[in-house]
Formats: sequence, structure tokens, C-alpha cells
Amino acid sequence: MKSKLIFYLIISSVMLSSCAFFSKEENTTSVARVNNHYLSREELSEQISSNLSEMDSTVAARNYIQNWARDKLFLDRAKLNLPQEQQSYFRDLSKRYEEQLFKKAYKDALIEKQLKIQIDSSEIASYYQDNKSNFKLNEDLVQLRYLQLDKKMKSLRDIKREFVRFNAEDMLSLQEKSLEFKSLSLNDSIWVRVTDVVKEFEENKGIQLEKSEISKANSFLEFENESDLFYFYSKDFLKRNDEAPLSYVRPTIEQILLNKKKINISKIIDKEITKDATKNNEFKVY
Repeated sequence: MKSKLIFYLIISSVMLSSCAFFSKEENTTSVARVNNHYLSREELSEQISSNLSEMDSTVAARNYIQNWARDKLFLDRAKLNLPQEQQSYFRDLSKRYEEQLFKKAYKDALIEKQLKIQIDSSEIASYYQDNKSNFKLNEDLVQLRYLQLDKKMKSLRDIKREFVRFNAEDMLSLQEKSLEFKSLSLNDSIWVRVTDVVKEFEENKGIQLEKSEISKANSFLEFENESDLFYFYSKDFLKRNDEAPLSYVRPTIEQILLNKKKINISKIIDKEITKDATKNNEFKVY
């Protein structure tokens, strides 16, 4: 009901100097015309949000019609006034662009069909070993674990001992107590950026960490605020320009190998398509 009212309001109130609404005899499905271009009720309706009030809907519809009319007028004036040579160039350019889109979409589909998404781990390791010198860090990295716990928590001494020693039994014990901690991260096999650690503790924990404090391998730190106690253990550290560890650059290597596979498959497709066309009598050279 609302959409009908909108269109009735538009038909009765919107007047454009450059275009006019059709009468029922001309076109009952259109609300505006510019030369041979028609703006349908359906197209206009799709551009007007159903969440608008009747007044806002009318304003939005009027603005859309004016913009639509201006666009079509510019298009027609361009076709009328631009040199035919330039217009032919644009049409040829448009045709070639359309052809490129079709070809790319089809070729990409063929590549994806043949491509193995999973890259073998041995390929990744081999590529890393052969190109180690190319993977240099441009920032400091650290492997760490931490605990945030209430100062009033019981057995703080035992928790601290387990956290520092951190053998298999200690890890299991701390994981079993995880619900008692305010926050924790015990996976110290992951390399993270030192700047991210400093930012995380400053913004979300209220702790000012210095890069120098956490940039030491096998170092334990203890911090506190009014209510909480923090245990922090830096397991290992790598500085800028060191060789990047495999685990850190693995996603990059996977993407490199994936792109190489895509290029190889693309070359095969280029060769096979003409071979198949010749075989099926679709392609001949006279």
C-alpha cells in the first residue's frame, strides 16, 4: 500500500524540466522518460528503502528520478556530439573488456576445478629451506605465555611454579584451572609481534610493558595492578632482520606455491584449448 502511495505522490508532484512523466496512454509501467529511455516503477521502487516515511520516500524518489534523468541526458548528448571515431573506439573498448571478463571468469573456473586447495607440507618445507635467506623479519617476534589471576586466589605459589616450569603435567594442571583465571594464553609455540603484545597489555590489561622487558628468551616477568596479578613468560625471541621461522611465514609460502600452481595450470589450459579445438574441427588455419 505504501509503495502505491509513493508512486501516486511522485506522479502527481514531481516535475522535471528535462523529462516528464508518461500519461497512461504512453506507458503505464513507467514514471519518467528521457528521449527513448524509460524509468520503470519497479526500478524506482527497488531504490527506495521501505524503512523511510512517506515524506522521505517521496524526496528520495524525486532525487533518484532527477539523477537518472541527468545520467541519460548526458549519455544521449554524448552520443549526439562526440565524434563517431571516438564513439567507435569506446564501443570497441567496451566489447574487448566484456570479452576479457568472460574469458577470465571461464579460465578461473577451469583452474579452480583442477587446483588442489591444500598445499602439501613437504612442499612448504622444501620451498622454505631453498629460500630461507629471502624470508627476513621486518619486526621483532616473541613466543610467550601469560596468566591473569586474582591476587586473592589460593595456591598462587603453586600456580607460579607450574607456570614457570611448564612441563606436560604443569600445562595440564593449568588448563584444568583455566576457569579460575581471568584470562590466559598458554600456547607459547606461536610467534607474535612484540608490538602487538605491548599494545594488547596496554589497551586491554592496563599494563605498561616495555619491549626490552619481553625481548629476552626464557625470561619470567610478574606484574600487578590493584586487583590482578600477571605472570608473563617469554619463551623465545627473534629480532628484526633475523630469518623468519617457518611457522610464521607458512601462510605466505602457501600463497606463493598456490600461485605457482595456478600459473602452471593456466599454461596447460592455454595449450590444451587449441589442441582440443583442432581435434574437434573447431579451429583451422588456412
